[in-house]
Amino acid sequence: MRDVNGSVRWFNGALLVCVILLSGCSLFSKKTGNEPMELVDFDATVKVKKVWQRNVGAGQGEGFTRLTPAIDGDAIYSVDRKGRVTALNRLTGKKLWQRKTKESTSGGIGVESGMLFIGNQGGELIALSTTDGSEIWRRQLSGEILSVPRSNGDVVAVQTMNGRLYALNAKTGDELWFYENSPPVLILRGTPSPIVTDNAIYAGFSNGRLMSFNPVNGLILWEQRIAIPQGRSELERMIDIHASPILREGILYAAAYQGRVTALARGTGSAIWAQDASTSEDIALSDNLLFLSQADGKVTAYNAASGEVLWTNEQMLRRGLNGPQAFGDYVAVVDFKGYLHVMRQTDGEFVARARVDRKGARATMLTDGSILYVYGNRGKLIAYEAVEKK
Repeated sequence: MRDVNGSVRWFNGALLVCVILLSGCSLFSKKTGNEPMELVDFDATVKVKKVWQRNVGAGQGEGFTRLTPAIDGDAIYSVDRKGRVTALNRLTGKKLWQRKTKESTSGGIGVESGMLFIGNQGGELIALSTTDGSEIWRRQLSGEILSVPRSNGDVVAVQTMNGRLYALNAKTGDELWFYENSPPVLILRGTPSPIVTDNAIYAGFSNGRLMSFNPVNGLILWEQRIAIPQGRSELERMIDIHASPILREGILYAAAYQGRVTALARGTGSAIWAQDASTSEDIALSDNLLFLSQADGKVTAYNAASGEVLWTNEQMLRRGLNGPQAFGDYVAVVDFKGYLHVMRQTDGEFVARARVDRKGARATMLTDGSILYVYGNRGKLIAYEAVEKK
C-alpha cells in the first residue's frame, strides 16, 4: 500500500511490526529456532493481586494501535478502537461516565486541564471534556494519528504517520504551527508521543532524530541523532524513534529501534550517556533505574545517571514484549500471549506471573507508584498490586 507520495507506508510497517511483535504470524507455526522462548518455572515470592477489573469496550482491535489510558487525579480514562471513552475511579474501578463517540480511534488518550485528547484514523484530533466526555472541538490534520496527544494546558502537540508534528491551541484547536520531517521509505507503524512543557516540545522521528521546538512558534531549539542508519537494505537501515521520550529533572531519556538508548540534557540536547540498544516500546524510569524491553525480548535495566547496564533478563526472548512499567519494588512486562511477568527491580529475577489477556496488551501500562494498570487488547482494564507471600 502506498501513500499519495508513492512511499511504502502501512503495509510494510504493519508487516514489520508483525515480525517484531510475533503477534501470531505464521512464521512461528513451525520449529525454526526463531520461535518464542518457552517460559521457565520459578518459585513465586510475590502474589499479583487483582484490585479491580472492568470491561471498557472493544479494546485495541485487530490493527497495531496502542490506545494507552491516562491517569488524572483519582480518575483513569480509556478509549477503545470504536471510540468508546470511559472514565473510572482508578482506586475502585467504579464507572464515572462513558461516552460512545463512534470514532475509529487510533491514537490516545491524553489528558490535561480538564480536557481529553484522542485521534482518529481519518487524522482528526478531538478534544473532549473530562467531566462527561462531551466534545469541545475537533481539528482535521494531514495524517493518521497513532500516538497519544500531549498538552501543557495551552498547547497540544501530536505527531502523524506522515512525519508531521502539529502544535494546536489546546482550548480552541486552532493550528499554531507544524513541522514536517519526511519519513524514510520503510518505517514502523506508529509514532512516539511528544513531551510538551511551557518552554519546549520534544519529539522523536522515524529518521532517528530527537528534536526540541519552541512551543509558541515552532522554532527549532536543537536536534540530536539517537541512531544512524546501518546496513544495505531498507530493513537494516530502519532507526525509528518509536518509544516516547521521558523527561525527568532536566534530563531527557530516549531510545530508537536499531539505534541507542540515551540520556540528554534538555536545554542543549547534548548526550550525557548512550548505549547501543533496539526497541519499539516505551521505556520506564524508577528512581535511578531505567528499564527497556529490547526488540529481541531482553529486558535491560540501566543506571539512569551513568548508563551502566545493571542487569539483563534473557528468559523472554522473541516473546513480543510491551514496554516495561515499574511499580513498587518491581518492574513488569506483558508478552504476546498475555502473560504479565513481574521482576525485581534490583536484579531482574522473576517474582510473579499472571495471565491478563490471551490476546496480549500492546498499550503502555500505567502506575501510580504502587498499583499497576494494564489495558488488555480485548478491552479489559485491570488494576493490580504486588503483595509479598508470607
